[in-house]
Amino acid sequence: MSDSIQIQGWCPTAWQPMRAQDGWILRVRPHCAAITAAQWCVLAQLALRHAHPEIELTRLGNVQLRGVDEGRVHALRAQLIEAGLVPADADADLAPAVHCTPLYHANDATHALAQLLSAAVAQQLNPQALARQGLAALPSKFGLLVDEPARRMRGMGADLHLWVDDDGVHGLALADAADWHAFARAEEAVDAALRIAVWFARERAALAPAPTRLRGLLAQPLPPLPAARRWHIDPADPIAPGLLPGHGQVIGAPLGRIDAAAMLELAAQLPADAEIRVTPWRSLLLGGEHVAALDAAHWITAPADLRLRVSACTGAPRCAQGHVPAPALALALAAGVPPHQHLHLSGCAKFCALSAQATAVILASVDASGQPRLNLCRADARSTPIYSLAATEAPAKITRLLHDLYL
Repeated sequence: MSDSIQIQGWCPTAWQPMRAQDGWILRVRPHCAAITAAQWCVLAQLALRHAHPEIELTRLGNVQLRGVDEGRVHALRAQLIEAGLVPADADADLAPAVHCTPLYHANDATHALAQLLSAAVAQQLNPQALARQGLAALPSKFGLLVDEPARRMRGMGADLHLWVDDDGVHGLALADAADWHAFARAEEAVDAALRIAVWFARERAALAPAPTRLRGLLAQPLPPLPAARRWHIDPADPIAPGLLPGHGQVIGAPLGRIDAAAMLELAAQLPADAEIRVTPWRSLLLGGEHVAALDAAHWITAPADLRLRVSACTGAPRCAQGHVPAPALALALAAGVPPHQHLHLSGCAKFCALSAQATAVILASVDASGQPRLNLCRADARSTPIYSLAATEAPAKITRLLHDLYL
């Protein structure tokens, strides 16, 4: 299991795509988690014409197209800009990501905070704005998050985590710190977040290697902040597919991959301006006033769906470092995963797309002869396989081992 792996260390955008084994990856970061039905049609059409015929949902609530030929990148990006999915200004697209809970109502306090923070980050934390202060651009993995009062997205690992409580108090938490800071007004919380981000950009420049996440500097003296308060809330479980009172219907995409033709069919049933919001649980939120017919082969509509028990990376052959076709294997094993457990398939030792809910992992590696092997591990002990078998072993045998594995 000592494969040599290459970690990119950065996240793609539309203006800074990433080259993969199967072509270029262009990522779209939805504004306030919302994409209209008309925009989804554009994404689906672009996937069918210029990329793989599917749209990927990431664990941070982004969407991306992959498998794009190099000669089509410029034209595809131009169409994303025209549809309002990507900023026309490259600098704004390269500013840190601002992720947002999908669980808000238009123009409520959470929505207002997300809009305020997004505008401030795009204007003040983009590469050119930082360069004017003599600072390098923030790492692409550095991200901010606006959550709902229940803080369901606390486990996403954002560098700066903001929210509005039901009593109107604005909270700011730094990375995975055990406390948070309160502000009376949204503007105060946003200003504090920007100050911390600029401080991080300045402090990391003096270190080698420079940390890419805020948690790497939390031990150092921080800029002045209001007195710290302790967390009094536990991270919430992911929202499962089904009806969500007060918000609408959550629909899942198997393994976080949306069939582009199925999305076209779904979007065509809705008004062009209807929002289909992206969740961080690789699912979509359809507003309560909208109803659509859904094909069970392409969508997950019930929390008991077996496909929710598995996750997987891209795997071979799309990823140069993947040793096995992880998605296909994950779906083949889904029925063998016990209830209330989650199995993640990783095509190599990078553990891309690893679900926070994983209780067990199958890690693909190669043996001395170059043949792929599957290593079954507990999710909290991924470097210590409990079983190891050839990748050619029938899924039925792996299923038996899953039941023996301590999950």
